[in-house]
Amino acid sequence: MPMYPGGNAETATDASVRTFADFIGAKLVRADEDEVVAELAIEPHHWNLARIVHGGVYMSLLDSAMGLLVSLHYPNRPVVTTNLNIHFTEPASEGTLVCKAKFIHRARSTMTVEGRVYLGEERLCAHATGSFRVLKLPS
Repeated sequence: MPMYPGGNAETATDASVRTFADFIGAKLVRADEDEVVAELAIEPHHWNLARIVHGGVYMSLLDSAMGLLVSLHYPNRPVVTTNLNIHFTEPASEGTLVCKAKFIHRARSTMTVEGRVYLGEERLCAHATGSFRVLKLPS
């Protein structure tokens, strides 16, 4: 299932809506109020010159899954990333990356989310924390 902006049901039924997560090949596996799980099948175009997954792919996968988690709670409000901190722990060059995003802290307009990317279910490749702001709609 593609990853759509804001968890908005209207855009989820519009096949013409595509996001950057769709562009890199991320697929939504599961999403509920507590966790978003996404995956990405590693292809050669995801590699850097060392033939391992480029750090920007991990960043994009994490930012997309973590942002979607926040957006699901505010489907009619824009959500933006204000900070994203990542640690790369293991390289990967083939297989499927599994990204899991969960809340660490929720406030009225700023959320802190944790994301982890695994190769398969066990090998931790990247860990991130991010801050997301829920914007007010223009009056």
